Amino acid sequence: MEKEIYDIPFHARLCYEKNKGLILPEKVPYIGMGSSYFAVVVLRYLGVKIFPELAGDYFHYIRMIKQFDNAVLISQSGRTTDLLNCASCFREYTAIVNDTDSPLANQTNTKLVVPIFAGEEKYSSTKTFLNTLIVLYLGHGFDVKDTLHSIERRFSEFELTGNSIGALLLKNVRNRKASCIHILGSGPNVGTAYQAALMLSETIRFPFVGMSLTQYEHGYKETAANAIVIVINPSKSVLMDRTLHLMDTLRDAGAKVFEVNDPELDEIYSPLSSILPFFFLARYMALQLGIADTFVIGNKITERTNE
Repeated sequence: MEKEIYDIPFHARLCYEKNKGLILPEKVPYIGMGSSYFAVVVLRYLGVKIFPELAGDYFHYIRMIKQFDNAVLISQSGRTTDLLNCASCFREYTAIVNDTDSPLANQTNTKLVVPIFAGEEKYSSTKTFLNTLIVLYLGHGFDVKDTLHSIERRFSEFELTGNSIGALLLKNVRNRKASCIHILGSGPNVGTAYQAALMLSETIRFPFVGMSLTQYEHGYKETAANAIVIVINPSKSVLMDRTLHLMDTLRDAGAKVFEVNDPELDEIYSPLSSILPFFFLARYMALQLGIADTFVIGNKITERTNE
């Protein structure tokens, strides 16, 4: 996992260079599972006219309506059964994948294959999540060149932030003093919060829950006493004042509150950097807890051909 995280800057630059000029369709479903779906949520909250859908639920509940002839299907392995099922729902589709030899990239109705150039990834989605974001940003007119330079220049800072939060969380996780840890995000960072929670849960085998900050305010904040909450709060966020107020409220109620804040990037581009401390957080805690193997309850789902 450590090597995969440190490989992020190289593969991010490669993905950018290979996909400059990409144009992705609007007003169609963007369908994925797990990290692939969460990346689409980021773009939806940037105002892009796309429809994020979960592949498993789309296939079983919505496909019969036949609203669309075209779609964008995202599977980092290109082998997820739920995505392959959805391929049959459309006359043609664009496949966003890491493996261009995968089944999703080679169906008879595949119109376009967009590689994300993330290289091999055996652990929870890190490189593949970030590179999927890069493709989606580029495909909808957002130039992330300066953002990637900023990330590369400050990569060690994200490691320091992740390790610092990990050291403070370690005792609580090891002794199970908290039943779960909430990760809150706003706007495009709702997708970041979802991804961080999934990646941490499957890496260190402790429940993290990702959620919209505004949704958390509507009832979940009543669990704040003795809770642990991590808030993604870019310094240029539209909801900066509301977020700071909620953090104060939670601390007054007895919660331990940690803030992930990128002071440099605009909120639009902050998901590309805000996720990085969580990658290092997961790595730090896995090392400290002696977790060497992941996906022990079944295989990594994106590596399975049958589910």
